[in-house]
Amino acid sequence: MYITKEKYIKDNSLSVALGILPPPVRAEIMCTVDASGVSADEVTDIRLRRGGASFFTANGRSYPLGGNISPREFDDIIFYLTGGSLYAHAETIREGYISAGGIRCGVCGRAVMKDGKIGEVTDITSVVLRVAHDIPGCADRVYSRITRGDAVSGALIYSPPGGGKTTLLRDLIFHLSEADRQFAVVDSRRELGGACEGGCADILTDYPKYDGIMCAVRSLSPELIICDELSGERDADAALYAFSCGVPIVATAHSGSEDELRSRHDMRALLDAGVFPHIFGLDRRHHIITSP
Repeated sequence: MYITKEKYIKDNSLSVALGILPPPVRAEIMCTVDASGVSADEVTDIRLRRGGASFFTANGRSYPLGGNISPREFDDIIFYLTGGSLYAHAETIREGYISAGGIRCGVCGRAVMKDGKIGEVTDITSVVLRVAHDIPGCADRVYSRITRGDAVSGALIYSPPGGGKTTLLRDLIFHLSEADRQFAVVDSRRELGGACEGGCADILTDYPKYDGIMCAVRSLSPELIICDELSGERDADAALYAFSCGVPIVATAHSGSEDELRSRHDMRALLDAGVFPHIFGLDRRHHIITSP
């Protein structure tokens, strides 16, 4: 193991999120956070709008940033987030986000339809930066359940959006790396790789989940596959294929309860097949509220 927990924590904070923004915007946000009396560790997202009111969120409460962001300032923000190339990020922008510096930035704009699908997104009007905060030890309970000696088993972690699934997954990845497990991480949105850098994980960066899972099974011989946010029949097919090949999967999904999970055809098929012998639910405070 080469990565230290200190580095793992340091590399995921408000300072990292601010580091991908233009200096004037960065300074304004820090000034507003300091004036609010809120700790930087409590900030969970930053919402920036072209010509409109902008906010940051901490402890479930929104705090306004001083003044509106001008169209020119907003264009500078998009320039920084995309490294000066909207074209290079066109595919993920169509899916509603920009991945920058390990931060997932949700985007809103005008959808241009082509053959019944979104062909491109133009005129971006708002950006939401999700601030990653690692909580060391939050995955202890999950790790102890899925590892038994040399054996490892799969699990599904669910919560509503913002419930801490990715936070828990990152801590679980760190545990597995510390234990020198040979596993694969399908890092579709560049939010997981930093937790296992230097460890024993094979990281499939920017792979769609279906392709990443299939590649891992066929080429990497992993003990375990980890991916975030399974969604849709195609992802479910890949997870079922891995399971049928003897490779367990730890994944996350959006849901408020196990009953809601089972109302989705893709999830119900995986649960009925026994792909996830362990199921964990999280509330919005990152607390595990259910476990087998």
